[in-house]
Amino acid sequence: MTTYRSRASVEAEAAHQMLAAHVPDVETGVCPICLVAGPCQPANTAANRLVELGLPVLPPTIPRPGRARLLAYVGPVLRAAPLLTFGWRRRLGLLDRDGAG
Repeated sequence: MTTYRSRASVEAEAAHQMLAAHVPDVETGVCPICLVAGPCQPANTAANRLVELGLPVLPPTIPRPGRARLLAYVGPVLRAAPLLTFGWRRRLGLLDRDGAG
């Protein structure tokens, strides 16, 4: 079974692969494939194609929740507090008889 992919998605994937391959070295600033000072011409062409397609050049970054959000103060120590839904709290017997946790 074959799946249909639009031309734009194929070109976008190729452009992202090109950008991933043509990353300049951190110390020297030289593209390891083209051996010229980065950004090289293939990387610029790939980035321009992504812009023409209306796509972001860099992959989106997903914000991670901070450790403070995952911790709850329990007694004298900090420990990770699991998120329990109403059903699990009822199953584990953590609710009062009237169900008002």
